[in-house]
Amino acid sequence: MTMQLNNNIRFKADAQAAAIPVNNVNYNNRYTPPMPQEMPADDVFMMQAMAEQRAEKQAKSQQNWNKVGVAAQVGIALGFLTTAALGVLGAIGLKKFGKAAAAGNHANDELKALTKVNLKWEDFGTQKTVAPLDSKTTAKSLKKAFDNIISNLGLSDDAKKWGGVGNNIDIMYLYGHGGTGKTYVAKQFAQETGSMFTCIKYPDLGSPYKDAASMRISSCFDEIIAKANAQKDKKFVVCIDEIDAVMRKVPDGQHGAEEVAKSRAAVLTGLDKLRDKCANVTVIATSNYHPKNGIVDPIALRRFNNKIEVPLPNKKQISALLEMYLKDIGAIDKDKFFKSSEFKSFVSKLEREGYSNGEVELIAKEAGKIFGSSLKKVSDSDLKKHPFKVKYLQEAMKMNGEAASKTNKLMDVKKGSGSGSNNDPVGKLTFWQKLAVLFSKH
Repeated sequence: MTMQLNNNIRFKADAQAAAIPVNNVNYNNRYTPPMPQEMPADDVFMMQAMAEQRAEKQAKSQQNWNKVGVAAQVGIALGFLTTAALGVLGAIGLKKFGKAAAAGNHANDELKALTKVNLKWEDFGTQKTVAPLDSKTTAKSLKKAFDNIISNLGLSDDAKKWGGVGNNIDIMYLYGHGGTGKTYVAKQFAQETGSMFTCIKYPDLGSPYKDAASMRISSCFDEIIAKANAQKDKKFVVCIDEIDAVMRKVPDGQHGAEEVAKSRAAVLTGLDKLRDKCANVTVIATSNYHPKNGIVDPIALRRFNNKIEVPLPNKKQISALLEMYLKDIGAIDKDKFFKSSEFKSFVSKLEREGYSNGEVELIAKEAGKIFGSSLKKVSDSDLKKHPFKVKYLQEAMKMNGEAASKTNKLMDVKKGSGSGSNNDPVGKLTFWQKLAVLFSKH
């Protein structure tokens, strides 16, 4: 029933359409069904609108595709630039890292150079290059003090235990006027005990860089400990020259006080390490300061269990020194010259004036130069007519001026503190001179 009604409606519509005249119109090159004549204008506008909409959609679609293409190209370009930039930055970073690593290695090398001190070791026990302790040039008081120390070094373990002698190392403080041969005496001790010897000169440890001096001192002691422990069957003597450079009391706030304090702490710490770890090491520190004059830090001096004075030479030592330094002068008749009253009088004057070993050496060498200059116009056949005389020594003495000990206050101590006989001007006089002074007071 329903199908029949639909067919009837369709037949009526076709009949109506056939009764209305139509125009056949071709839009967009295609055939369209005929439409009633009363509606053609509206259809055209509708079709144009649709066409415009399709064109607009195509244009937008094209624009979107263009944007996507541009974005893709920009992305590719940015990706390429980013990759290139990362590559460049990576190369620069590697280069800088390499430079930084090289700079770091260089800095470490510089730090090692600043803090490392290569100690020079000498074997005086076998070389025998200095005079023995019992020579005429060495003071008897000094030899006696050293003999006591050396005797303890030669004791057996049972004897040390029986006598209460510990295995702690000896730390000596040698003091005296400049030029008395304190470092030379340390070499004599090393030779006497058959020890390896090294000398640490504090001026060589100084540095303009902060904390470098204290680091170098610590490095020295570490090297000594390593060498002594590696050769426990050997003995070692370490001389610290001019230790007063770090042992002086410097007031707080004074320029350089902090660095001196750090260096002193490094020395004292190093001495404690040696005492604890090395029984085969003897430390000998030299100084121009008397331990009782209050200039050297008394707390630091407690580390030294032996304080030994190296005195100015007496007549016998001065005579022996002059003989040693003048032995190469062939113009000297040794049997007559050194026994003459004129030479003995000159030696007494040197002792009375307080000349040190070093100053006696300078006088002897300068006298040799003066004598040599007097032989310039002398022929070889007439050399024997020009012997060496004491006047050349007297001229050299005038050129060198008065003894440094006369103006040196480093060895002065307070009254009652016990000064050495060499610091007492009356003690240097002969018996008759003392007698004359005594009568002059009355």
